[in-house]
Amino acid sequence: MRKRTAVATAAVALIALMAVPLLYAQAARHRGAMMMFGHFDKIKAALGLTDQQVSQLKAVREELKAQNAPYRGQLRGGFGAVAQLLLKTPNDVAGAQALAQALIDQQAAARNAMQVNVLNAASKALNILTPEQRATAAQLLEQRMAMQQRMHDSH
Repeated sequence: MRKRTAVATAAVALIALMAVPLLYAQAARHRGAMMMFGHFDKIKAALGLTDQQVSQLKAVREELKAQNAPYRGQLRGGFGAVAQLLLKTPNDVAGAQALAQALIDQQAAARNAMQVNVLNAASKALNILTPEQRATAAQLLEQRMAMQQRMHDSH
């Protein structure tokens, strides 16, 4: 019984460790998308957007949100099923690995689809801007990337 408890505890710990990077990656992608489509007041002022452009950009954001909604659920959790399998049959490591790999593959496909949707939305959003506004956006992006690099280098 002791060995079974140790194996189950180790399996749950391993599953938790596998899930942490996925959760951080998901949060980072979400922040990036919000930077592109959120904060319209700041973007409107910085780029001199018209009300019509803001309305069009918000429509692009809502379309992206709707397109990615089915995939967000696929990225959440799922590894509980692996833990439950191991708790019921601690020696079924092969079954747990197969289930975990299937979940990882499903999440990778969902992430890829979401990234394609974000790229398409970015293209639509950039086509709403004038060439001058795109140039200003490029400068702002360069400044932000430089700031992030400095912050990264200081740590």
